[in-house]
Amino acid sequence: MPTNDELNIKFQGKTDDQCVSIISDDIREHKDAITKLNDDIKKHQQAIITLQKRLAAVPIAKRRISLEGTISLVYKTGVSLSLFFFLAGMLRFYIKHQSLSVDYNMFYKDFYQFTEKEMQLLSLGHFRSEILLNAGLMILLITPMVQTLTTGIYMISVNKNWKYGVISLFVLVILAISLLLH
Repeated sequence: MPTNDELNIKFQGKTDDQCVSIISDDIREHKDAITKLNDDIKKHQQAIITLQKRLAAVPIAKRRISLEGTISLVYKTGVSLSLFFFLAGMLRFYIKHQSLSVDYNMFYKDFYQFTEKEMQLLSLGHFRSEILLNAGLMILLITPMVQTLTTGIYMISVNKNWKYGVISLFVLVILAISLLLH
């Protein structure tokens, strides 16, 4: 928007009719620009509507995260966390003992008691080498269970495949029982 000084210079020495003509031309140019902008907006709105229709036509399965991608993420996360705890435990053990020969006994009734006790120690801030190594082992053992649970939930909720979902959850129960017995 022009300042008062700019307008005074623009209209300086002009008659009233000439000033009206200049203002009319400016108004016409602005109206033309507004019309062009409105046309551009309509074109973009039509393009958006067309894209939304195309997206709606894409099968839902292609828009979702695939089961394979989900399982891959679970495995990568589990193995990465497990590797982190194993390396941290081995490094800590080596710094303390100047050896990588780790030998210790675990006195737990089953995997769940083992997990509970070790998680309590970790949550209390105990980061002994053995605890870090045990955390890596726990994560490595739990990863297939999380994968099986993820598969069951995915099959039931996303694919609506109740049969495969129930089978996956049944496998999870078998895995849980086997860890209870060892």
